[in-house]
Amino acid sequence: MRQAWMRLGLCLLGALCACGPGLSQPPPLPPENPDTEVPQPHIPPVMLPPISVGEVAVVDAIFAELSVQVLGSGFSSRCVAYLDNQALQTRFVSGTELRVTIPRMLRAQPTPSLLEVRIPPSTPGFPGGARSPFARVIDPTPILFALHPRTLESEPSEPVRVIVSGENLVNGSEVVFRGGRYPLVLTTPFEGTVELPPAALGATPEQTLLHVELRGRPDLTTAALPLTVSSPTPTLIGVWPPSLNAVDLHQGKAGPAKTDALLVRGAHLRANTVVKWNGRPLVTTRQADGKHLRAELPLEARQEATTISLTLESPSAQGPMTSASHPLPVRTAPVLYSLSPPWVRVRSTNTSLELRGEGFGERGQQTVLWNGTPLGPESFSERTDAGVWTLQVPDALLTQPGVISLQVKRTFDGAESTPLFVQVVEESPAPFASSLEPSVLAVGDAPGELHIEGDSFTAQSVVLVDGEARPTRVLSASKLSTDLIPWDVERAGVRTVTVRTPAPGGGTSLPLLLAVHVQRPMPSIEAIQGPEGGETFPVREAPVRIKLLGQGFSPVSVVRWDGQALPTQWRCASTPCMAGAGERSLLEADIPAELARTRGAVRVTVFTPGPGGGESRARSLVLTSGLEPTLSLQPGNLDVGASSATRDGVVRFTLANTGESALSSLFVNGVERPILGGNTFLLSPAERNTEGILEVHGYVAGRKSAPVYLYIHAARIPRLLALSPGVLSQGAAWTRNAQQDFQLQGQDFFWAPESERASRATVGLGPYSLPLRQSPPSSDGRFSAYLLTVDGPGVRDVTVSRIAEGGGVSPAALLNVVSERPAPLLTKLEPMTATVGAPLLKLRVHGKRFHPSSLLHWKGLKMSLEPVAGAHDADVFEVDLPASAVAEPGVVEVTIETPPPGGGTSLPIRVVVE
Repeated sequence: MRQAWMRLGLCLLGALCACGPGLSQPPPLPPENPDTEVPQPHIPPVMLPPISVGEVAVVDAIFAELSVQVLGSGFSSRCVAYLDNQALQTRFVSGTELRVTIPRMLRAQPTPSLLEVRIPPSTPGFPGGARSPFARVIDPTPILFALHPRTLESEPSEPVRVIVSGENLVNGSEVVFRGGRYPLVLTTPFEGTVELPPAALGATPEQTLLHVELRGRPDLTTAALPLTVSSPTPTLIGVWPPSLNAVDLHQGKAGPAKTDALLVRGAHLRANTVVKWNGRPLVTTRQADGKHLRAELPLEARQEATTISLTLESPSAQGPMTSASHPLPVRTAPVLYSLSPPWVRVRSTNTSLELRGEGFGERGQQTVLWNGTPLGPESFSERTDAGVWTLQVPDALLTQPGVISLQVKRTFDGAESTPLFVQVVEESPAPFASSLEPSVLAVGDAPGELHIEGDSFTAQSVVLVDGEARPTRVLSASKLSTDLIPWDVERAGVRTVTVRTPAPGGGTSLPLLLAVHVQRPMPSIEAIQGPEGGETFPVREAPVRIKLLGQGFSPVSVVRWDGQALPTQWRCASTPCMAGAGERSLLEADIPAELARTRGAVRVTVFTPGPGGGESRARSLVLTSGLEPTLSLQPGNLDVGASSATRDGVVRFTLANTGESALSSLFVNGVERPILGGNTFLLSPAERNTEGILEVHGYVAGRKSAPVYLYIHAARIPRLLALSPGVLSQGAAWTRNAQQDFQLQGQDFFWAPESERASRATVGLGPYSLPLRQSPPSSDGRFSAYLLTVDGPGVRDVTVSRIAEGGGVSPAALLNVVSERPAPLLTKLEPMTATVGAPLLKLRVHGKRFHPSSLLHWKGLKMSLEPVAGAHDADVFEVDLPASAVAEPGVVEVTIETPPPGGGTSLPIRVVVE
């Protein structure tokens, strides 16, 4: 024990000696770290003078941001406003005013919003910062100033848009009207629109109120404004047919009635508006367009010659609302409504006119008077039971220009219709060229026929390419053709194509553009035809000629046999032979005897030299000994995702060279596949959905068949051949949202019909990408573009893209947007007779190439045209002529005039007012 204590003492002594005198002094301070904050004494913030909230207004309707005026004293540029402890965007105005923006997210709290102003610490003069007392922010009350319109018509056919004007309007607000709530769509805090449905707009004698409400905590509501819903007096604008024949008066000798109802055009129509016949209500049905009524004629409508008073009547809370009377003549003589075309060219041949009317007599009991001279009965026949007749005009009557009166005369009583007029003119109409086929070519393509589609072509019309007249074939009044020459396709660029018709009349069409691209298309083989028609044939000792069908071939393309070039000839595969590769291309290649005698599968491709071009995907041609069995497949080509016509993956095979034996087993890419009934087998989903080539062979009585191949194709590069229309006039939109429909002709726009995949092809129109729709039953496509996207003169590229499907982009066709306007073509007016003294004349105008600036000329009146929505013919318009237009009897020459640039005046049509 004594020894242990001695050892402990020695250890302590050694430790003291080692440490030295340092144990008697305090430890040194650690070195200073510049990143370490030294605690500072707390300095409380200074209290600023009280603040108050001045003007509060909504500045952003969509995000519901507020602008708040903060008033106080001692403000500086260092001041920051806080709302509920959240810093706000603050703008220093002066020492007594700040402007603050409050976002909507900070205004959605259920508790009152408290605003304060702070000066951050360490600001000169404010080491501890500064804070103001709180001020309360109250959301501004929305204010409703005005409604437009302030009066609405009751029971409309579609929702009615009302413009709402006010202040402090924010997104999410609702319009409250007649117990219903409707979203208010805002563009600014001062204006928005609401659509009120027809169900909310029933007629009532009381004035109804509308207000705007924003539901929240609390709800914010505007004061209400009156919105009147009234039943206006209906207006009868026009009637079809414009007159009737008293066929019942003639006990059937005048022929049957051609209609059992009237089609009445009106304004301010309601669902309960009725047509009245001499004050008697008719069974009336409102048409889908909301502008027409169908009224069933009474049984006694055609029993006597008289003039019927037609009116429209709408019930209302104030009593019936009745239109002015419209006269409807019921005539004893034949009634001739219209004829078309209203003019023909002098020395025309094989000319026929269409006449519409009623009361012409029984079949064979009428004749046509040509300037008072009766024509033979063989020239006039009824085409349908709807009162449409065809007059075949003898060529000898068209040798001199002039105005010809046409009348229909019944033979049983000699009654004659009011004359209508057809003009035999020397002037040719101005030609209009709308599209080219093809409109896309490549350098080195074969020259051939170029087709020009349009209208108003004559025997004297000539096609010009880059201003040079070319020999022209007139295929019809709407189609011409000419032959391109090698020079046209030997250089890349744009060829301008127009049509010129010489005077008198005539003129030059708007220019179409033919694109000749430097890049040649990639060739694609669809089928190979050996000497026996299929892709399998026996070896032989003589040379063999094969045919390759596909797309994108040109005269410079070469067929390759296992990489070896064969003598190749390009052949036209279309009739007539079109310029370029056409919808389908054909190559013929000669196989020398030394290759034709070698048995086996040969890799065949088509190579087109650059620029562009390239080598096609290979296709196999099988040469057999002539002894082994052979197979053929249907289908032999499938698109990725296809499942054959039966949509369940079935492929049918046909056997040859098997004698009486049947196929005992079948292999796909070396794997045995069950044989189903009817000589069919199934592809697996993986096979149908993967690009590739499947080798199929089988065994017949122990003998292996020659292989046959099934090709599964991925999305290809689309081939665009033609665009229609290829030229548009600037400003051709009739309405702001007017659309122009385009047709595209080509190949590989879509998956094959048996594919289960949905197409995602698009059209590139300048910078815009638009969906492409298929035009069944063809593989062509169509798309629509708002005319605003093509407004302004210039050339727009039009391409088809399948990039989204793994394909490519086609070479571009060219859309030419020009400032010049086409000359108008007036083809038909309905009616061509009008009743003198009628309160209004609704004139239906048929024609082509009308422009929004075009005007109808009727004596001294110049009237705008209104497109007819939903008309079967897109070139149908209407004009409302006032009572002054038909105040006096006579014949009126009607024309359409389109002002410059370009434009012109149509040939006239005569209307009889009687």
